[in-house]
Amino acid sequence: MRGRAKSRGALSLLALALTALVATLLAPGPAAAAEDLVLADFESADALDGATLPAPDLDSAKVTDTFASEGNASMQLDIGAFDSKAGLVFPRIWLNVGSTLPEVDWTQRRYLHVGMANASAERARLYVVVWDDDGRYLLRSQWAEPFEHRVFEVRTADIAAAGVDLSRLDKIQLSTERSPSPKRLYADDIRLTDNPTDVPAEQARVASALVGLMDLRGALTKASDALDMVRKRITPGPSGPDQSLIEQADALQQQLDTYADQIGSVADSVGEAREIWFGLTDIRWRVRRLSTLVDARRARPTAPVGLGFADSMSRVYPRDLPCDCDFTSPTLDMVRGEHESIQLVALPYTTPLAGARVQARIVDDRPGGLRVDAHPVVSLNMAPPVDQQPATPTAFRPSVYEGWTPDPIQTGRDSTDVAAGDLQSFWVAVEAARDTRPGVYPVELELRADGIAPQRVRMNVQVWDLSIAREPGLRTAIGHDPKAYAEPYGVTDPAEIAALVEEEYAFLGEYLLQGDNIYRSIYEANPPSVESLRRIEERSGGLRQFNIWYFDPRLFDLGAPETWAQQADALFDRIQPYVDQYRAAGFLDKAYLYCCDETRAEHTEVIRYVLTRFKERFPGVPVLTTTIDNQMGRVSGLDEVMDWWVRDVPWYDPEIIAERHADGREAWWYLHAGNTNPTPNVFINYDPGQLRTLLGPMIHQAGLDGFLYYRVDRWYGHGIVDDGPLSSWDPRTWNNRAGDGALLYPGPDGPIPSIRLENIRDGLEDYNLLDALRSAIDEAPADTDPKLLARAEHLLAASDVVTDNYAYEDEPDAYRHWRSEVAKTTAQLS
Repeated sequence: MRGRAKSRGALSLLALALTALVATLLAPGPAAAAEDLVLADFESADALDGATLPAPDLDSAKVTDTFASEGNASMQLDIGAFDSKAGLVFPRIWLNVGSTLPEVDWTQRRYLHVGMANASAERARLYVVVWDDDGRYLLRSQWAEPFEHRVFEVRTADIAAAGVDLSRLDKIQLSTERSPSPKRLYADDIRLTDNPTDVPAEQARVASALVGLMDLRGALTKASDALDMVRKRITPGPSGPDQSLIEQADALQQQLDTYADQIGSVADSVGEAREIWFGLTDIRWRVRRLSTLVDARRARPTAPVGLGFADSMSRVYPRDLPCDCDFTSPTLDMVRGEHESIQLVALPYTTPLAGARVQARIVDDRPGGLRVDAHPVVSLNMAPPVDQQPATPTAFRPSVYEGWTPDPIQTGRDSTDVAAGDLQSFWVAVEAARDTRPGVYPVELELRADGIAPQRVRMNVQVWDLSIAREPGLRTAIGHDPKAYAEPYGVTDPAEIAALVEEEYAFLGEYLLQGDNIYRSIYEANPPSVESLRRIEERSGGLRQFNIWYFDPRLFDLGAPETWAQQADALFDRIQPYVDQYRAAGFLDKAYLYCCDETRAEHTEVIRYVLTRFKERFPGVPVLTTTIDNQMGRVSGLDEVMDWWVRDVPWYDPEIIAERHADGREAWWYLHAGNTNPTPNVFINYDPGQLRTLLGPMIHQAGLDGFLYYRVDRWYGHGIVDDGPLSSWDPRTWNNRAGDGALLYPGPDGPIPSIRLENIRDGLEDYNLLDALRSAIDEAPADTDPKLLARAEHLLAASDVVTDNYAYEDEPDAYRHWRSEVAKTTAQLS
């Protein structure tokens, strides 16, 4: 009986299954044969009616027949460069349902299909975002190389699973990140479908259009015309250097001829076309580099090696790229008590330079009080896996350059070997003592190398009748890790590490940065001793301020406030003996507590609780914080317990700064890895002059009180820099970023500076120069020429070089002119 019942049940289930299958096959609704629902094909002139561009002053969109993945037209989206504060608006276009897009039932199809192409010179992350009326969304993204077409195939079920209401859809967003360079995207064939896309077939269909976007013939013509102009300026002499330039031009022409043949047969191969496009782009840079060599040769037509000058705010790339060089004798302006630098650039044409070195001599017989020395600059390899944030492009460097990039200054060595054809910079550092007499000092620079006669050029140093303060007028807080600093030297003994730290602090003092550690309790076991503070006071440029300890609210249990008092008191008991010692030694007025590294609103209550108790126990000791709050505690109430509040450089609010100043509190800036151009940062691929502008006129104009940077020696896993000029030292210092957290290098005999660190000191000295101008204006006699005072006020505002924290002058010559006028005008008023 039980067996027969089971058989009848199985037959019944089979019948039901067959019935359901027939019903499914006959029923209307989603099926493989269902037609696609076209949302946007951009085939009509009014296809973008109702679309929204949140930044219409920067971005634009239009229907175009230049590219299409389906039909004859597509949408062209042009993204403006991020070169001002206006670029904070994320670049995107909204295709709105009910106007640009039809209202259809998305549940009736399985996939949303979108085709997008990147027609930009940079790699771009493409975004497709589906929004509903309540602001819920699903985001998908893909990377696209230059001139690459990508297909988005998004399951409608995934959109619904993300919480998006498919019955109340609002818009589709198409976007990419804004960059210092403009971008162009194309979008087409936005539809709902049941059929998975044959992506290779679609990419093959658009291949011809993508190749057309590259305009290879046009790029070839531009490169050829540029080469012809350079070739006309080459002296057709029989000497080795002249023949070398001719040979380089011939080699570039041969490459262009090869590309011309390849263009004719590239057909629809996007990969081959992209290789040609990249190659033509490289050739245009190499043509400009050849132009640099031709300029050098014309300036010294019989010399075996070219010699030129480059500003310290720029970089001299040894290969591939041109040099922002001047082949006349420059004048370097400075005031008493400061440092300035310039780069002497050697350009060997055909013969490598062995043991190349530069010697400096002040020609004037007067005792000048000037110190001049020169050392070779070392370059690091910025090829992948180094991860570069795109930099603001210049006439001498693209936004991303994956080649040898100069940064360390090898003060531990005097000479270097230079390969034929490479450009080599020597950092010429000039220091004017406080008693240096004003005037113009001729300086002779002599390049020596094995096998060639000494090569001499001259420069002038103009010293203005003006002195600036020895100590920086801008407050700074700088971090480091003693063990990390010692690691390249193989030192692990605590006493030896302490000796190395003293060496590092003395070195930083030369650059107007007082060595300190904002992360005490993480990198050090105890607060600083009185003895170590005395050594800073006596040997390292003077003690200006120091961090006692780091209070991290993330170590407190937010769910157990009853434990906060005990934990806070344990923290206070830990530092109390040291505070007592600082008070007895007269150092307490220079102490501060660092708090709450980049913490957010969820920690507000514990921060308020602990710091209120801290203020009661240690009155008068200020608190420095990088708590993330653009209101600087005005809403949360934390403004009452935070004395020095630090926000990142993209932040600027003059009203909040003024309020804090009125309350006797301070507002600072700091940099972190998330800050990108156009705001300055320390990345090696960024122009170093940005840091001079930041620490000088930009922060002075903004009225900020201080600057914080978290590390100067993030060298984990690195050795010393003892090779070059092309060094094997890995530039990656934070994840795959180059330069973040490392402003100096472990040299063969101790720390050596970076080009970036030199510019930081120059910026701090420019800040002091502006302070001197402010004092000169305030103290000017009543009968001072009103025009001179007006000129001084204009220069003090620094509007000639800084608009705001996003827009500033990036031409060294323009900056130098402004600074020279500041020095001259200050001297006239003094």
